[in-house]
Amino acid sequence: MEEEKKSNKKQNLLLVLGLIAFIGLMGGVTYAFFNYTRTGAGNTIRVGRIAFISRQTETINLSNLFPIDPTETGVMDDDEKVGTLEIEIEGDTDYAQGVEYLVSSENTNIYTSSGKLVPISLDVSVTNLGTSSNNYFTAREDKNATIYKKLVGDELVGDQMLLVGYIKPNTTTGTAEGVNGKLTIKAYLDKNKILISDTYDGTESDNMGTPNSMAQGKTVLTTTEWNSLQATPITFQVKVEANEGIWVKGSLEEIMKQENFDTTKNRGILDNEQSEFVSANTGIDFGTISSDTNGKGVYMRAGTENDANPILYYRGNVTNNNVLFANYCWKVVRTTDTGGVKLIYNGETGNVYDKVALSQDKYTIVTNTDGTNSNVWTFDSTDNSWNTSYTTGSLELSFKVPAGDDYIFEMTGQNGSSGSGGYTIYKGTNSVNGGGGGGDAPFALNHPYGTLTADDVVKFTFSGGGFTTPSTFKIKMIAPGELLTSSGCDNTGANTQITVNNTNTFAFNIVSDSPAYVGYMYGTVYEWTNSAPASGAYFGNGFTWDGANYTLTSAKVGYDGTHHYTCNLRTAEGTCSSIRYYYYLSGTSNNYYITLTGGDSVEKAIEKMQTNTTPSNAKTQIETWYAGNMNTVTNRLEDTIWCNDRSMGNGNNSGWIANGGSLSETLFYGAYQRSAYATNSSTVKNQPSLACANKNDSFTWKNGNGNQKLQYPVAMLTEDEMVLAGGVAGKTNGAFYLTTGNWYWSLSPFYFLRSSAYEFLLNTSGYIHYDSVFYPAGLRPSVSLKPRTPVVSGEGTVADPYVIA
Repeated sequence: MEEEKKSNKKQNLLLVLGLIAFIGLMGGVTYAFFNYTRTGAGNTIRVGRIAFISRQTETINLSNLFPIDPTETGVMDDDEKVGTLEIEIEGDTDYAQGVEYLVSSENTNIYTSSGKLVPISLDVSVTNLGTSSNNYFTAREDKNATIYKKLVGDELVGDQMLLVGYIKPNTTTGTAEGVNGKLTIKAYLDKNKILISDTYDGTESDNMGTPNSMAQGKTVLTTTEWNSLQATPITFQVKVEANEGIWVKGSLEEIMKQENFDTTKNRGILDNEQSEFVSANTGIDFGTISSDTNGKGVYMRAGTENDANPILYYRGNVTNNNVLFANYCWKVVRTTDTGGVKLIYNGETGNVYDKVALSQDKYTIVTNTDGTNSNVWTFDSTDNSWNTSYTTGSLELSFKVPAGDDYIFEMTGQNGSSGSGGYTIYKGTNSVNGGGGGGDAPFALNHPYGTLTADDVVKFTFSGGGFTTPSTFKIKMIAPGELLTSSGCDNTGANTQITVNNTNTFAFNIVSDSPAYVGYMYGTVYEWTNSAPASGAYFGNGFTWDGANYTLTSAKVGYDGTHHYTCNLRTAEGTCSSIRYYYYLSGTSNNYYITLTGGDSVEKAIEKMQTNTTPSNAKTQIETWYAGNMNTVTNRLEDTIWCNDRSMGNGNNSGWIANGGSLSETLFYGAYQRSAYATNSSTVKNQPSLACANKNDSFTWKNGNGNQKLQYPVAMLTEDEMVLAGGVAGKTNGAFYLTTGNWYWSLSPFYFLRSSAYEFLLNTSGYIHYDSVFYPAGLRPSVSLKPRTPVVSGEGTVADPYVIA
C-alpha cells in the first residue's frame, strides 16, 4: 500500500507533456520538463483545461524571396518579404505551474537545386494574453531564458524548442482566467545568414544588394541558385503546442556547477587550490580526511577544468546531496566526463526528524575521568557538547540518556602532535565502533546507536600518549526532534544497503584463494599450493615450450630474484609437462606457487584470471536487485564506466613478475598504489584517479569504451571515489557522507596476500579499510544519471531531497 501511495504521488507530479523536435538557437539554465503527451483530434490540442485552436496544417509561403534586416523599422510588416501566419488561442487553466506555448517547424530544411541549405528564420510574438505586470503572462524575455528542454520519447533533446510565451494563473486573485490570445509567426530570410555572390573568394564579395561583409558562417548562393529559388515559392509548415508543465530547477550537474562556481576566476573551484574550506596552499590533502579546512562541499577535479564536462564531486560532511529517484534514496557522488551524475544507493524513504543535541540535564554521568582526575569533561551549552583536552594516559566518559529511538553518537577530535592513540565506543560492555591514528590525526565519528533504554550505558574511551600538544575531543548525543517529513532520505546503517535473498553473506566473493577473486568478474582460477621446492632444484628465468613440455632457460640452483620457474628437478636440462611458478619463498613453511600447463607463463596466467567470464557474488546480487527494482528506469541512466582496477603498479616488482627483483608475499593493485596505505616510494600515493588503466577492467553495459560485461548500467564506487568524497585509507572519518555505520564494499582490489584476495571497503566509522573478499560486508549499488536529467523539485537535504522524475 505504501508503494502504491508513492506511485500515485509520483504520477500526479508528472502530469506533463511533450512532443516534436523544435527549432531554436538559444540557451539557458532553467528547463521545462515534459514526459507525457496528450493531443486532441482535428484542429484542437487539449492539455488539462487548456485548449489550443489551430488549422493543423499551418502553411507559410515565401513567394518574393529577398534577404532582409529584421531590425529595420517596419520591414517585418512587409508582406512581400515576410510570410505571416496568425493562430488563435482559446482556453483557460487552473494548473498551478502554468502553461507554455511552443512553436516548431516541420520542414525548414529548404535546399537549392544544387543541394545548398537555405536557412529560414522565424519570429514569434504573443498578444492579448495578459501582461507580465499582473504575473499572468510572462514573455520569453521576462523569464530570462528563451529556450527550454524537454523529454521527447526516452531522450533529452536540447536546443530544439522555441518557447514563445508562458502563461501563469493570476496569483493576485488565485482564480483561473481566460487565456484567449493570438500567436503571430513570421518567416523570412535573414541577410546575416545569406550571401548572394557569383564571385565570392573567401573574403568580401556581393552582387545582389546584400551589404558587403565577411561571409563566414553564411550560406553563399550564386545568382543562378538564387533565381531558381525565386521561380518556386518556398512552402513549409509550423506547429504550435500548449503545454501544462513543471518548471524545474535544472539538472544535478548544473546545480553542482552553480554551487562550485568561483566568480573571481570565472570557473569552478579546483581541488588543488585554496578555497573557503581548504586551508592548505596546495589545496586538498587526500592523505588527510575531509574537514572544514580540508575540503567540504563541491569541488572540480584539477586537470578537467577545460574539458567539455569538467568532473565535479561532493566532499566531506555535506548535507545537500540527497536524491529521490525511482522511489529510492541516493547520494550524489560526482559527475562523469560525459556530463552524467553518479549516485550511490542510500535506502528507502522514511520519516525525517529534526536533529536535536541533548541538553546537559538529559545526561546521567556514570564515569568522567582521565584515569587520574575526575570531571575532566565539561559541558558547553552553546552547542550542547562534552569537551576535554588531554595529554597522556587513559580517558573515559560514560553516561545514560532518556529512553528513546534513533539516537546518534557524534564525536570530533584531534590527536595531539607526535603521539598516537585510539578510541572505542561501547553500548554497555559491548564495543560497537572505534578508531585511532598518529599525531595531529583528526577524528570524526557519527555512530547510530538506534534505540536506547534508560538503563543502557554509552561509553567512550581513549588511550594514547607521547603527545607534545594536547588531544581534544567533543562529544554529543543527537536525538530526534520535530517530524519534518514522512518521505525523506535520512538513512543510516542497514537501510543504506540492498537486501537480497542469499543464504551466505553480502560477500564480494565467497572464496579468496586466487588472485582471480579480486575481479568483479573473473576467469581461470589458479589456486596456490604451499610447498617447498626439492632441495637443489633448478630454477629458470624463463622457459621454452615444445607443444608438450616445458624446458627451463638460464637454469640455476635456487632462486636469486629473477628465477621463478621450476620443474622441481635437480637437473638443469630437465623437462616437464607442467611447471611450477613460485611467487613467494620463505623458509620451509611459506612457499607458494601456482601450477602452469599448456605453455602458459605467469603473464598468461594473470591474463586468464582477469578474463571476465564468471560474475562475482557482488555483481550477481547487485544485478539481481536492479532487475527487480530499477529496470523500468534504465532509459534514464547513463552507460558509464565502473573501474575494477586490476592493474599492477610500482609496488608489483614482485614474485608475480616473471623476472621480478625479489619475491614478495603480496601482489599489489592500482588502487593500493594510489592510497594512503602505499609505501612512500609510490609516486602516486594519495592521488586518487578516475581513469581506468585497462579496458578489460572498465565495466560497462553496452558502451564500447568498456568491456560491455554488465547486464545493467549499475555497479559500485571505487576506493578512489571514496577518497575524493573525504575518506582516507587507514584513517577514521565518521562524518563524511559515505559513512553509514555499516561495512560495505568498494569495487577496488587491494592485494593478493600469499593465499588470499583482498578488496577495499568502508567500515562502520568511515575508515577505508581492506579485507578478504569473503568478509560479510554489504553492497551499495551505484548508477549514473544521463546528462541534463532534470531535477523536478527539492533542495538536496534529507528532508527535501532533489526529486528526479
